[in-house]
Amino acid sequence: MTELELRDLRKTYAARGRPAVDAVRGIDLALRSGELLGLLGPSGCGKSTTLRMIAGLESVTGGDILVGGSSVIARPAQQRNIGVAFENYALYPPLTVAENLAFGLKARKRAARGDVDRKVREIADRVDLTPLLDARPTGLSSGQKQRVSLARALIREPDVLLLDEPLSHLDAAQRDTTRRELKRIQRDLGHTTILVTHDQEEALSLADRIAVMKDGVIQQLGTPYEIYDSPANVFVADFVGEPAINLLPGTATDDGHARLSDSARLALPVPVAVGRKVVVGIRPEDLTLTGEDDGIAARVVAHEPLLESGIATLALDGVERPLVVLTDPEVRLAHDDRVHVTADPDLTHVFDAETGDSLR
Repeated sequence: MTELELRDLRKTYAARGRPAVDAVRGIDLALRSGELLGLLGPSGCGKSTTLRMIAGLESVTGGDILVGGSSVIARPAQQRNIGVAFENYALYPPLTVAENLAFGLKARKRAARGDVDRKVREIADRVDLTPLLDARPTGLSSGQKQRVSLARALIREPDVLLLDEPLSHLDAAQRDTTRRELKRIQRDLGHTTILVTHDQEEALSLADRIAVMKDGVIQQLGTPYEIYDSPANVFVADFVGEPAINLLPGTATDDGHARLSDSARLALPVPVAVGRKVVVGIRPEDLTLTGEDDGIAARVVAHEPLLESGIATLALDGVERPLVVLTDPEVRLAHDDRVHVTADPDLTHVFDAETGDSLR
């Protein structure tokens, strides 16, 4: 069942004496009941504006928003039954955690006093807040504040849950812990959820599907594996992946290769017209250091030996951009060492140099 649908959703900001800005330029999305969608993109791409339009906190220039098959475009925010957990928590400092959780229910007069208390205890137990119910926000850690913000959005039993950069203020340890808790809670309660984030790791680990945005447009919509393994264009390929994908400009040859320089060539995964300008994309983990008789000759610029792997930065003769390779943990390389590297064509991506679109 489709729980949330966006139809040609658009937002334009216009100011007197200034050019209009198209923040969101025609988004079409349909979320199944219980699905978690990651809205991923850099700052200014329109993802938070999209979330605010769904919540009713931002006016809509064009298009429609449907929840449970019914349009909510004309309803004010308080009538949409959409829960929002904000990036900045938006908690009330004078109130205890319990009072923060109960505030919305009491303000909307959605439940009797006894029911409010019961709902507060239930949701506090769900998100491990029971020991903190009498505490005030000023005495909480960032992770605890984030859980309170999430619980306050969940307690209203929303039709749709919106999470706006929910982990951005947490340190690395808190972020990992809270991410696991967030996934468990969303799965347990089954809320249809949109997660807005610029953090690819957050989106890849939490989302059932990801919509990658740029300049108010969805560049690609798919599962985390589809986004990572089959990027639709150069932007998606470059934005998703750590270390970042290698993107090397070249020219297609008559024997199924891309010529990167006079001495560097890579096999292409699909036939490409001879002479066509392309960008070859290879993820660092899909490159292999090999013997001198195979592969492309390269010079080691730097090598970072990490615990589980290493990261080698290589220079190819005649190629301006460096090549990053993920190495086995036992590999040790020194500056200016000469090595050879190979790539599997089945794991190689090729994009049109002019449009940036994938040619696979």
